[in-house]
This record gives sequence, C-alpha cells and structure tokens, in this order.
Amino acid sequence: MATLHASPSADWTVNQVVARYPVTLPVLGRHGIDTCCGGLKSLRDVASAHGIQLDRLLDELDQVIDPREVVLDVRPDLRAGQDPLGKILAASESLKERQSLIILVGFEPVPLYNVLAGRGFSHLSERTIDGTWKVTFRRDETPRP
Repeated sequence: MATLHASPSADWTVNQVVARYPVTLPVLGRHGIDTCCGGLKSLRDVASAHGIQLDRLLDELDQVIDPREVVLDVRPDLRAGQDPLGKILAASESLKERQSLIILVGFEPVPLYNVLAGRGFSHLSERTIDGTWKVTFRRDETPRP
C-alpha cells in the first residue's frame, strides 16, 4: 500500500512542515522550535541548534502526521453501561496497513481476542500498575487459508 503522505525530510523548512501539517505544531513547540525565527531554517538546522537528534525529531513529526497506534479507551463506555464492541470493530476496520489498535479496559477482554482474531488480528496484553489492561491488536502477517 502506498503512503498517503510525504514525510518531512531533514531539508524541509519548519514553515513547510507546519504549512502542510499543522498537527506538528505541538511537537515543534515541545522542542522550543517556532515558525517565527526558525521558520525558514531546515529541520536539520533547527535540530542541531536545539540539541535534538534529527532522526528523533523526524520520527516524532511522522508519528503525529501518520500515527502508528490508534488508542481507544473503552473504560468510560463501560462505566456508562454501554457496550463498546461496535466502537472497537469500527476502529479495527479503519486501521491503515501498518497501524495497531490499542484498547484500554478495566479487565482482560478475553472474548475480544477471538472476535478480532477472526478478523485477522493478533494481540499482546499487559496489565499496567494501575490495573488497566492495555491490549495491542495488530494485523496478522501470515495470510489465512
């Protein structure tokens, strides 16, 4: 599948990045990079001037432009007595080729494993310190018969 966006390169100016992808402003701001004084400088130059590894900056920008993870916290739905399955299935169907779906839930959602496995997903589950279950679903790489 072809990438639908052009990732910023080291030679793009800050203003080029922001003009094409306004969603990157918070990332640049966290690093003290602005569009005023640094706007005409390349990402390579501003990374160097701010002591940031260029690869790290480019990766952070790419992550907000084309996220690799979609996070869905279904705990509020469950607290409200709503079944989140429809929301989960819609999110899984809308994933791009390389994206993962992360579900946050208050219990281990064992039945969900089989539902999404039937749709071509594998999972990795972990329980966080606060008791939240974080389940990452990824499309299986192995084709099914």
